[in-house]
Amino acid sequence: MLDPAAVYVCVATYNRNDQLAALLASLRELDSDAPQVIVVDNNPEPLAEETVTNGFPGSTYIHQPQPGIATARNAALDALPEDAQAVIFVDDDERVHPGWLTALLGCADSSGADVVYGPVLSVLPEDPPEWLKRWELDGPGYIRRVDFETGPWDRRPATNNSLVRAEWFTERGLRFDEAFNFTGGSDSDLFQTMIDAGAVIWWCAEAVVEEDVPPSRVTKAWLRQRQQRLGHMRVMQKSKRGRGRASLFLEGTARIGFGLTLWPRRWLTRQRVSYSDRGYLRQGIGMVKATVGLTYEEYARRDSSPRA
Repeated sequence: MLDPAAVYVCVATYNRNDQLAALLASLRELDSDAPQVIVVDNNPEPLAEETVTNGFPGSTYIHQPQPGIATARNAALDALPEDAQAVIFVDDDERVHPGWLTALLGCADSSGADVVYGPVLSVLPEDPPEWLKRWELDGPGYIRRVDFETGPWDRRPATNNSLVRAEWFTERGLRFDEAFNFTGGSDSDLFQTMIDAGAVIWWCAEAVVEEDVPPSRVTKAWLRQRQQRLGHMRVMQKSKRGRGRASLFLEGTARIGFGLTLWPRRWLTRQRVSYSDRGYLRQGIGMVKATVGLTYEEYARRDSSPRA
């Protein structure tokens, strides 16, 4: 049985003090024993220290001025004690629901899984555009479906609501690859490494968090760029595992071709073109760009430093 006192919630934050305060408040209000909390402030200056100290007394605050998502997350992992039993990753723009921790720990205990992943419900801005409402028909949630029953999970999780047994970090020394600092994707890369090593993953439908979607992301341009970034990340991850650039270039062009033919087929048969359908073309473009050296760093800061 996992001991809540040996479970560490790890949060990387950058310039989101108000949202971070809301996250910490939701953790304080849990209807079970409170976990340990580690917050890594990735600002050049320690701007979140007061928010963390007041928001969750007894938590661990770490200032990591070196920018980058993976670097910030690794700073949290480096702070884990040897007797840590589990690590839970959440984002600084989220809030956990009542019963969240109990559900995660219960699922981990009953399943014996190495990783337990839960739903992330998106909170859209008021009056979202009509086209977005149509795209949402692909399933609940803004980007990712969440309507799955608790049980074994055959997909790759992310770090926006996931529990990982701490031995992967304290004993095996697993860390986020900082090559993904600027592009994102260090979490999917880490979980792919775990899957390759035989990790067992479960989905826990009852462990719910919610996240705010800023207006800047409720645009077709952002969603198109996001799909291209996923293609870029795929090239990075596959290259790391031995795939050649020529092979990845061909895969990218195949995705483009499939995407271009998929849309007319959908229209001719009067079927909706889903968000996933649209992704084939854009991800293919991202893959082709990445294979010829054209990168996209979504988390680059305007001062040339990446954000976490």
